[in-house]
Amino acid sequence: MQQKFEVIAAGLPQSQEEVLERLLAEFDSLPGQLQLCARYIIDHSHEVGLQSMRTLATNAEVHPNSFVRLARHLGFEGYEAMRERFRDFVRGGIGSSPDRVRWLQQMDREGGSTAIFGSMAEACLDNTEKMFEQQSVKDLERAVDWMINARRVYVLGLGLAYPLAYNFWYVARMGFDHFILSPRHGSLPSDDLIRMDEHDCLLAMTFQPYRRDTLAAVQQAKRKGAKVIGVTDSNAATLCREADLGLVSPTHTPQFFHSNSAVTALLESLCALLVVRGGDAASASIEAFHSARWEENIYDES
Repeated sequence: MQQKFEVIAAGLPQSQEEVLERLLAEFDSLPGQLQLCARYIIDHSHEVGLQSMRTLATNAEVHPNSFVRLARHLGFEGYEAMRERFRDFVRGGIGSSPDRVRWLQQMDREGGSTAIFGSMAEACLDNTEKMFEQQSVKDLERAVDWMINARRVYVLGLGLAYPLAYNFWYVARMGFDHFILSPRHGSLPSDDLIRMDEHDCLLAMTFQPYRRDTLAAVQQAKRKGAKVIGVTDSNAATLCREADLGLVSPTHTPQFFHSNSAVTALLESLCALLVVRGGDAASASIEAFHSARWEENIYDES
């Protein structure tokens, strides 16, 4: 029996932005197949106006009719009516550079390891371009101000996110002494966050498949009134919706593991803004840090 979905009373979305906002607002209440469709549209909005419904369904690994059902759930007569809201979106990214496209196509024609290398290059470059194109500078500034003004900033990453968290903390601590890497050796994230309150900030990151222990730490921080900044790979991710501020970077890759290149660029950008907005105090701290290392003869200057 075909399931009938209630059309929401907020009115028909009139733009791509309104469609995306509606999908994010209703994401938790959508049935499983419609969540997969919604997640794909949220993460690949640039493709909706360019690709056929069947192509999108294949990429999202759902039946094409699921996109029709999602469109009707939002109040549209059918999928094409929803798709019209995305027609004016001009796709940027890797296709904007003809020389790069020809280079990648040549690598693919050569086959073998060269083709694999080329596909990885395309994914990394595309992810990084999309991250910078879609990022809100105001959100970055807000995140940086929260971290600078917090009493303590806990930087949390587990599993594959741990080296990303470690690198961010390693750089940030040069300019600021209130950044804490979590979890510390031999402890759990909850051990570090137990004394957290409204004066603190948590920068947490997790990527598909999302870690339950990271999400539990986020919920713990929120109960204590701390500001939470989430770094993840989708606006539809639980972390992004749970956090006070979500920063998103694509991690798509043709391989079995996700790509961290664009996430690294995002975190490096945060570090740069931290130093700039940290003013003379941050600059002096970095100078003292490096001076101490040179004096201790840590670096080889042969």
